[in-house]
Amino acid sequence: MVNTETLSINELQVLEQDLKTILKDNFSEILSRVNYSGQIVELLSVLGLENLLSYRKSMYNKQGKIVVIGQSETKINKLLAVAKELGFDKNQFEFCLDYNEAKTFPYRKMQYSPKYSAVLVGAMPHSVKDKGDFSSMITAMEKQDGYPPVIRMGSNELKITKTGFYNCLKKLLE
Repeated sequence: MVNTETLSINELQVLEQDLKTILKDNFSEILSRVNYSGQIVELLSVLGLENLLSYRKSMYNKQGKIVVIGQSETKINKLLAVAKELGFDKNQFEFCLDYNEAKTFPYRKMQYSPKYSAVLVGAMPHSVKDKGDFSSMITAMEKQDGYPPVIRMGSNELKITKTGFYNCLKKLLE
């Protein structure tokens, strides 16, 4: 059943002021929440602003940061050479390639942040901060709302290699 209750002029003015304050302070987070909940098109439609999505060609945000997390013997400069070959900008990447540093990486900063477009993961500790009740942080990011897409690197096991990195970046571009 649809709620058809309307507000009085005074109630509407109070709501307008409250929304202006909240949206001004939390706009990016709210927009990301609506997007990750799958309701962005519906919201824009209700607001009569669906034309704002006319530019949308791809699910992948080409301007967002790509975070690469996990143990790697492959050096960052080798990975960046692969990225450059595919047309990516080196400043688009954030690397955490040390197994122990992955334990304290601030994963939550990616949740509901439009700054991040993907997380490429290799071997990393199961016991990390921010994983909550999940078996691993990878699972936590995959199952919780608000995280960018998570792509596991490696075929039989999680492993960051030049070939795996290349394949993941190609997948992002498709």
